[in-house]
Amino acid sequence: MGSLTRFNLPDILSRFSIDTLVVTGAFDVDMLNSALRGGFRNIHASDQYVSLITEYPQVQLWQEKRANFLSAIVATTMPRAMYFLNEDCGDGSSPNPRSVLDSNVLANQSTLLAELGALLAADLTNSVVIVNNARMYFEGAFQNGSCPESARCWEVRPVLSERLGSFETTHSVTLLHQDDGYLVIVPKSFGFDQRRWLMIGSQDSSGPVSFLPNLPGVTGISIQRRLSDSRFATRYFRGNGIDIGGSPDSLAAYKELFPLIRNVFVYDQSFGDGQILDNVPDATFDFLYSSHCLEHLRDPAEAMSNWIRIVKPGGHLVVSVPDEDLYEQGVWPSRFNSDHKTSFTLAKSGSWSPVSVNVLDLLGQLRNSVEIISINRIDHGYREMSLPRTIDQTRTPLAECAIEFVLRKRTLQS
Repeated sequence: MGSLTRFNLPDILSRFSIDTLVVTGAFDVDMLNSALRGGFRNIHASDQYVSLITEYPQVQLWQEKRANFLSAIVATTMPRAMYFLNEDCGDGSSPNPRSVLDSNVLANQSTLLAELGALLAADLTNSVVIVNNARMYFEGAFQNGSCPESARCWEVRPVLSERLGSFETTHSVTLLHQDDGYLVIVPKSFGFDQRRWLMIGSQDSSGPVSFLPNLPGVTGISIQRRLSDSRFATRYFRGNGIDIGGSPDSLAAYKELFPLIRNVFVYDQSFGDGQILDNVPDATFDFLYSSHCLEHLRDPAEAMSNWIRIVKPGGHLVVSVPDEDLYEQGVWPSRFNSDHKTSFTLAKSGSWSPVSVNVLDLLGQLRNSVEIISINRIDHGYREMSLPRTIDQTRTPLAECAIEFVLRKRTLQS
């Protein structure tokens, strides 16, 4: 089952001044806490199976069937609300109506159809409707797989599509395939950008891997070195990972060479601010990789804090930054990349750069949350003598001009 945690609630609520949440179906403590953290101040819930906590003044519980509950809600003045229809293929009488209803009766008595009918009677000009567990009604390759046959309500789809079409004069209707599927009904005046509305999940895919042919990238150049060190394949790159700033030279392009990787999400500018990562929940990924991105961010210390935040305890962070003496070579601003905001060095007592960050000092600030596995100044293939200092050697097929550090996020015990 999906949940509210999939959606970037703080951003949605602040941009569109939504403060009220209306939930039908299962509503538990985790969803409640997610809603409160997201910024909802008024919550109305109808749940016939679980008696929810009553000590939360923000929550008003209704003991009504869903459609009746929504009809009563929309009769009140709720100009800006989010309606979260948490479908479970039941309406109080049975958690699985397919076991007692034939397809014609199911199409006429579908809980979702009744709920949408109640909402269509309201003014939803500035309200959002999200239907969870949409794979009950639609075939397709959902992230958690197709809906089990015993719970499918696919017979309802023709009537459901007609009802959804009634929203389309004022709202856009989008079917998302994350988790168990979502129908997202958003006012056209709001606009719907999936990358901004959704939180990034460990199993998400950021799309086809792209690369620049005939032009070496810093990750590509590093792969042979990393393949010769078994720790990358057996310890560091395991499970679901995120590559911060990876396009168009991402670790995802080399996933097959590290067989313990399940997925690499390439988080680039189009997804948000790589320093803040406000659409990535805490402890989401098994590992984080970033190559030559940290120097582009405004505050490396804040970035590292957030990068650690999104890694699971015990997970690894593999980060590379350019070494200022090998890359910038005594010239600032950087002549090879005008977007660099910081230069990096390792253990020097001073620096010629006005914005130099000593990696040892940076990592020392993080020692309570991570342990340092290794720090290396990488100069593989670098030519000190034969190439002039006016050349960016990272654009040649061989050279690395980097400081690479590997961290492990501490567990509660460590």
